[in-house]
Amino acid sequence: MASYYILENNQQQGPFTIDQLAMRGLTPYTNVWTTGMANWVPASQVPELQQLFNRPQGFQAPPYQSGGGYQPQPAPSYGYNSGYGQQPQGGPCPKTWMVESILATLFCCLPFGIVGIINASKVSSAHAEGRFADAQRASQDAGKWTKIAFWLGLVGIILYILFYVFIFGAAFLANS
Repeated sequence: MASYYILENNQQQGPFTIDQLAMRGLTPYTNVWTTGMANWVPASQVPELQQLFNRPQGFQAPPYQSGGGYQPQPAPSYGYNSGYGQQPQGGPCPKTWMVESILATLFCCLPFGIVGIINASKVSSAHAEGRFADAQRASQDAGKWTKIAFWLGLVGIILYILFYVFIFGAAFLANS
C-alpha cells in the first residue's frame, strides 16, 4: 500500500495511507508526494487520490475556512529555494528510540538511558526543522546509548543473580 506525504503550512507531514488522507480532509489542492514522484503535485493530479474528490455534478466547494475547505492556499513566497514543489530531501523521520530509551532508563541502566532519552528527543525536532543529517545522527546516538543501557543493565542483573546464588549456595553448603 502506497504511503503519501503532504505539505501543511509548508511543513512535510506523513506518511499517510489513502484512508488516513481522507480522514484528514485532504483537498484537491493539497500538495502530495509519494515514492516515484519527481516533485510535489496537487492531490487532484494523483490518480490514486482522485476517488477522494469525486463530487456530484454541480457540486460547489464551500469557501475556505480555518480548519478545512477546498480552495487553494497561496503558495509560500520564501525566496529562491524554498523547497516547495520539490521532492523531500530527508525522507521520513528516523526512528526516535524514545520508548526504548525510557524503558532502558526505568529497568536497566539509569545514566545511559537518560543520555538515550536526551538524544531521542532531538530526532523529531531536528527533522521538523529540516536538519535531516542532525536528525539521523541523533537517532543513531539514541539507539547506541539505549542499547548500551540495555546490555549493561542485563549484565548487572545477571551478576546480581549470580552473586546471590553464590552467597546462598555458600551458606547452604556451610550449614550442611
